[in-house]
Amino acid sequence: MAKSQDVPLDEVLWRSPQHVEMMGGFLHSNNILFYFAESPFFDATSNNASLAIQASYNEAFRHYIETREAFEGRLKTMQGLEFVVAYDPLQAAAQSETQFAHPPGNIWVIRKQLRHKRPGLEDDIVVLSTYYVVGDAIYMAPSISKIVGNRVLTSVTSLTKLLNTASPLPVFTPSHGHTYLPPEPKAQDTVQAATQSQPSKQSSPAPGSQAQQKASVEDTGSQSTDAVTDTRNLIEAFGLLSRYGDEYMDENPLVGEPGSFILSKTNEPAPASRPPPKPGFQPPGRMATPATDAPTPANRSIRGADSDAETKERVKQRRIA
Repeated sequence: MAKSQDVPLDEVLWRSPQHVEMMGGFLHSNNILFYFAESPFFDATSNNASLAIQASYNEAFRHYIETREAFEGRLKTMQGLEFVVAYDPLQAAAQSETQFAHPPGNIWVIRKQLRHKRPGLEDDIVVLSTYYVVGDAIYMAPSISKIVGNRVLTSVTSLTKLLNTASPLPVFTPSHGHTYLPPEPKAQDTVQAATQSQPSKQSSPAPGSQAQQKASVEDTGSQSTDAVTDTRNLIEAFGLLSRYGDEYMDENPLVGEPGSFILSKTNEPAPASRPPPKPGFQPPGRMATPATDAPTPANRSIRGADSDAETKERVKQRRIA
């Protein structure tokens, strides 16, 4: 008989192999309702229980419990709550002219319904619930409202998990707006950040330059720091090229008078200033052809004296170096 339980009936699965053994070892059309009466789904106030009690004490009602057809035929004459078989797999197999023994996987359908008698009309039947008997296990079919509610709850739970996962994904930056992935640094943004990092020549900084620079540094990370440094060095190199492009400096500058190719040592500091070049002096590679006079005895003597003086001066410079 039915027992009071705290667990909802649509979450209960009941089976009793002992009762099946007592009823002959398998379930059939004549004992399926009596096996169902032993489950917690059965209602002791139903017409099934009343008719079974009358048949056990009154021999005149004995034949009503011998077959299911006679038992359900007697229930149709009564009014109130009743349990009837809505689907019989053995009867369905017999109608299809298929002969086989009752396998344990056949499904029986039992309905709990309320019957109202109407004079001159057919009985009014309201189905309250449906039960399935699979083998020797009995369970209650859930209602449509619970099925829909369960599906809605599953959908809401999945959407909640999705929103919790997607909520930290959006990222906002002034340069890229709202994005779902960290933006990659662009060359234009890198050059702009390097330009904004240089101090402004005006008295007041450009509006928003500090905020944009901070945002770009946070977005680009460590890779953007290296790119900004390289870009800054490139800009400084171009500035030096445009400012001192026509000038150069040797690692070991020349010392002495112009025209004497005497190099200084590596560790020796370069002279502070050079003497002004003599008139008519041309740098190496740009020397013009000197004008020579016709060779005369006087010129030869003068040139010989000058060459001796220059040679002595060169030897003296080399000794000093």
